[in-house]
Amino acid sequence: MNAIMKYDPSEVQKNVDAYSEGLKKALRFLGLPAEGVLVEVDERAKVIRNLPDVVAHLNPDKRIEAMYISKFVAACGAGLFDAALNFLWDETIVNLRKKVAVFDLQYFFDSVITDPDRRANLKSEEDLKKLDDWELIRGCRLTGILSDIGFQHLDYIRNMRNWASAAHPNQYELSGLQVIDWLETCVRYVLAKEPEGPVLVVHKLLYNLRTQKLSAPDISSIKANIDLLPPDLVLSLLRSIFGMFTDPELSAAIKQNIRLIAPAVWQAATDENRYEIGFKYSIFSANADIARKNLAHEFLEIVGGLSFLRREELAIILNEKLDNLLAAHFGFNNFYTEPPHAKILVQYVPKSGGIPTAVLQKYVKTLVLCRVGNGYGVSFAALDYYDLLIDRFQDQQIFVFVKLLFDGDVSSRFQFPECANEFRRIANELRSHTSNLNLRTLLELIVAKTDYELSNIQNDKYFKGLLEASKIS
Repeated sequence: MNAIMKYDPSEVQKNVDAYSEGLKKALRFLGLPAEGVLVEVDERAKVIRNLPDVVAHLNPDKRIEAMYISKFVAACGAGLFDAALNFLWDETIVNLRKKVAVFDLQYFFDSVITDPDRRANLKSEEDLKKLDDWELIRGCRLTGILSDIGFQHLDYIRNMRNWASAAHPNQYELSGLQVIDWLETCVRYVLAKEPEGPVLVVHKLLYNLRTQKLSAPDISSIKANIDLLPPDLVLSLLRSIFGMFTDPELSAAIKQNIRLIAPAVWQAATDENRYEIGFKYSIFSANADIARKNLAHEFLEIVGGLSFLRREELAIILNEKLDNLLAAHFGFNNFYTEPPHAKILVQYVPKSGGIPTAVLQKYVKTLVLCRVGNGYGVSFAALDYYDLLIDRFQDQQIFVFVKLLFDGDVSSRFQFPECANEFRRIANELRSHTSNLNLRTLLELIVAKTDYELSNIQNDKYFKGLLEASKIS
């Protein structure tokens, strides 16, 4: 520890300077480009000077194995910041996969993958590699492995890795302070941090469901802990116990444990969460998956949720199309892959704009994420489709739009001024779509708020109170 903290940055910088000059001479001798290949030495010096403070976040046991930091430092010292970002991101993803596997792999898959067919093919730690990076970090937020603030930071770094690193052709110039800040973020929120707080409550509950025999007297204390869970973890827990219960191979003992706790989880969930479970029943029915359909029906009977069943074929189709559009939006080259999916989506949305309740939240959220963009713009060829569909928004969709301010996936975009501006522009356009005074006031408040105020809307008691009073039945 002391040896690291007392190292001489100026001595390191001298060696870096000598290496840079030697490399440039070699490139010129070979007739190759020598300028603009490496980051300027003064930017590398910023990384070198700040390394001790960042490395100090790691305990000695983790530090001695931190090969990724050695590669990160070597790449920065060589002036290849884009390569350094790749080393850092790859290690962060590997570390998150390990945390998921150690914590509860099946819980993670049940929470993140809502398509039953795809979920059936995800079983082992090796299957985590089948998930895109955005799915992994979003899933870690949903299951509590990542905090909301950690997710926002990593989502930003993921975007930069896609657009500004050696993983993607570009001419973006990274600064020393940027890359050392990203290293500190990944170390603090992932590499040096273990799950804690409410997420451990869920972990213990799932472990007990699988290994213990619960009885009625146990439920009151379990319910008290469930009631204290944040909404995202309640949703993840509900998805997990439903996924377990509808597995025909699940043991009778675990099924009985789920029967005991399911009503408490259902009571803590929101209507949106309950509609999602009802929608899964519809998928089993449409796919003629009789065994899972019957188990889903039993689950809904246990929790008193049969009124949340949704059988519309349109909802099933829309859900699939929205999944395809989201995957295109979060993937590489999204500006080119989004338009075909957006065009298909228009064909399934009636001109009235009416959307089945089961997919209403997902529909509005998907359109808004695509329309505000990812910080680098919006898919130009898909723009008219998004505007056409948003122009059909009525009170129900507008209410969901306003609520998106409290959604981590959407609020994370407000760190990009262009995204915040687009969100305000949509709010301004929607003012003429409603005669509901509360909704109009909420939209006007959004238009008037700064980027910072939008990102911290959860602290605005007046806004939250007005939103609560504006619920659309």
